[in-house]
Amino acid sequence: MRVGLDIDNVIASFDKAILEEYYIFDKKKRNKGIINKNSTSVARGMFDWNEKEVEEFFTNNMERIAKTLEVRYDAKYYMDKMIEDGHELYLISHRVYPDYNNPFETTKKWLEDNNINYTKLILSKTINKSPECKDNKVDIMFDDALRNCQKLLEENINCYMMKTKYNQAETHEIPYVLNWEDLYEKVCDEANKKSITN
Repeated sequence: MRVGLDIDNVIASFDKAILEEYYIFDKKKRNKGIINKNSTSVARGMFDWNEKEVEEFFTNNMERIAKTLEVRYDAKYYMDKMIEDGHELYLISHRVYPDYNNPFETTKKWLEDNNINYTKLILSKTINKSPECKDNKVDIMFDDALRNCQKLLEENINCYMMKTKYNQAETHEIPYVLNWEDLYEKVCDEANKKSITN
């Protein structure tokens, strides 16, 4: 099976790092803290930052933050297990300028530093990762963003949304996984279905 994996909030603990950084920078702004606890996005809507402030924050800080992201609990364990099972792992992430000056190099270095094993690293040109999934014949894709998952499903790409603390309220009819153990089980289930039909 060819398994597609988003990086931020699937492999890396993106929201955790961004929230910590937002607290620091918010104190230098208006020091209002979280104004919307029900926001489904740390980056947009949780604090009182306007769009220009959000864009400036990511342009000036994202590459630095990306180098220090923690690996999500059990991600490496189950990625290694999938490779041992014979699956191919395609990491498909939308990391682009101006948030990154060297997105591919920064991401590759982070993966090496954290001993993450994978088959291929792909940086999508837009948030729509359908072309990359199709070009690489990905059988199943996992992403944390609702709109990304919706687009993939519209393009008939088998997709599951990785549930996070901040997308729990998104109760749309998108198939989802709760954690890496759940993700691994879905891959096994899909692989079994594929072997039966072949």
